[in-house]
Amino acid sequence: MIGILNILKPTGMTSHDVVNFVRRTLNIKKVGHAGTLDPNVAGVLIICVGKATKLSEYIMEGDKEYVCELILGKSTDTQDSYGNITNEASEFNVTVNRLKDVLNEFTGEQLQIPPAYSAVKFKGKKLYEYARENIVVDKKARKINIKEIKLLKFDGERALLKVVCSKGTYMRTLCHDIGMTLGTYGHMGILVRTQSKGLHINNSVTLNTLQFLYDNNRIRECLIPVEDVYKLEKIYIDEKHYKRLISGNSVYGKINTDKDFYVYCRDTLIGIGKKVDENTIKISKMLL
Repeated sequence: MIGILNILKPTGMTSHDVVNFVRRTLNIKKVGHAGTLDPNVAGVLIICVGKATKLSEYIMEGDKEYVCELILGKSTDTQDSYGNITNEASEFNVTVNRLKDVLNEFTGEQLQIPPAYSAVKFKGKKLYEYARENIVVDKKARKINIKEIKLLKFDGERALLKVVCSKGTYMRTLCHDIGMTLGTYGHMGILVRTQSKGLHINNSVTLNTLQFLYDNNRIRECLIPVEDVYKLEKIYIDEKHYKRLISGNSVYGKINTDKDFYVYCRDTLIGIGKKVDENTIKISKMLL
């Protein structure tokens, strides 16, 4: 079995919990996720099944879309509503136009300092391990890209935002930083990932649905071919080269690209290939 699952992760579960559920349900060891979600966050969690796990690093690179609640007037130590309040404004006044102007300032490539309570590593330890020991570390800013921020709703204190961003963007930190730029405090409330690598929440499946489909021999209804998610050019190799191809040897093949591509033989996806020269290709990642 090989493919991609668009899972609707519920709150209260870690991404690893979901991976374990899929392993048990499908009775397969090779299962992994392509981009973690915090336990308190719901939404699209891409699950790679079988040898599709070899593509997780590529699928992670895709853009993400979130619906995020920004709460103004308070900051917390975790930058979300589950943390302890660290600062609270006695009063503040933010207009819709002012908020829209600040949101525009946060659009585009920028540097973002990850939150103290995060899994980013510093000298071999995760940042949240230092935070739990009340150890302050010098966190390095990382480049992110906020491609779109759309204001969906605002009542003067709480704003609902749609954000399209690059891998590694922390919505919690974005909310915190927006609050500071507005001259008050801010933290994140509800967060839902609505899209990842082109897979939308509208087409996601719950864990209960996954269990039902598997129990009724209908798992193919939700198992997405890897080439539909991670899109590459394709080359079809003559079946007389099949044995050499699956053994990792170079074979005759012409394709007009210097990038990775899918290699098919005998009407089967063999793996991801690379050019050796103008007339020769070989498999770089076996997916058979």
